[in-house]
Amino acid sequence: MNLESGFTIIALMDGTTINGTLRVEGTPLVQRYNKGTNAFIPNFETIAESSRPTVVLVLRDISDGNVLTPQTLEWRYNDLLLTFDSNGLSTNAGMVGFFKKIDACPTNVGGTSYNLPALRVMKNLVPISGYDNDRITVSGTIEVSGTSVGFNAISKEVIIQESTGNQYDVLITNNKGSQLVTTGESLTDNVRIFKDGVEVTDYTGYSFQWVKMLGTGDVNWGTARTQVVSTSDVDNVLKLRCDVKKDGSVVASGYDEITDFSDPYYVILKITGISGNTVRKGETAVITPVAVLRSTGEEKPNLIKSWTFSIKDNAGVAFVLTGKSSATFTAASISVTYEDMVRAKMGLTGSVSGTV
Repeated sequence: MNLESGFTIIALMDGTTINGTLRVEGTPLVQRYNKGTNAFIPNFETIAESSRPTVVLVLRDISDGNVLTPQTLEWRYNDLLLTFDSNGLSTNAGMVGFFKKIDACPTNVGGTSYNLPALRVMKNLVPISGYDNDRITVSGTIEVSGTSVGFNAISKEVIIQESTGNQYDVLITNNKGSQLVTTGESLTDNVRIFKDGVEVTDYTGYSFQWVKMLGTGDVNWGTARTQVVSTSDVDNVLKLRCDVKKDGSVVASGYDEITDFSDPYYVILKITGISGNTVRKGETAVITPVAVLRSTGEEKPNLIKSWTFSIKDNAGVAFVLTGKSSATFTAASISVTYEDMVRAKMGLTGSVSGTV
């Protein structure tokens, strides 16, 4: 059997027992602006609250896929800890009412409805962004088998860009919350397209290319607007991309990461050389994949001697690490220097593949 996993060097989670994701619902977490004006696209303050970008926290026990409820939570916008009033609205200076903390947001995970913690964007983010990309991060604690387990740095990027007109964004959703629990189970990924902040309803002239982002490299898949993914398609974790074309040219890409909790093994990524969740000047992050037996949680460091890595920069373009001759290579571990991060435009993602 094969094992797949992935990592983002600026959004890493501590611990090996919890799978944590931030799912964006409503509209994409993207806002553009017309330079020199107060025109924002979309204008979050004028659309229905239920349609505003809502970041939902999904925590699952990696051994069995059970959805977990956190004990404590801290939301941050960039590095600033957000505080809230009794109505759930943010109270930070310069950010009053910009965010709304929702303790029980109805959402679907694995075909079942849950009420999960979430953070909703209530006002336009451009005025506080400094006109560059920002980040929403959540950390906290959760009880697992009577023990309090901490998690941190589960993050979602906020895209802030100058508007040039005719700009597209892609949001991928599915009916299972990107998680498969039982053997033979499947989900259906669906593409939603937004043009200049408004959802597209007429798909005439659009075409689609689904791509499996594997440790061994990208593999083209389906070409429909929807894509069925079953457990047989997922080796622990599948990083999936959909390139959307308009009249033959790629206008935007959307991403999903699907976890199969029925696989007997999963992958943890042990990271040393850095503290917190970022590589700082003078630091080098060393990333080592390890196979783990799901039924017992026992690490199997000798099960897979060598892993295949595929690395991309912050723009999703194939990226060659220092000392490597290709963006795809085989190794037991990788080293990422601060200089690599600068060349990668301060963000770097990777896919990992190994054969048991």
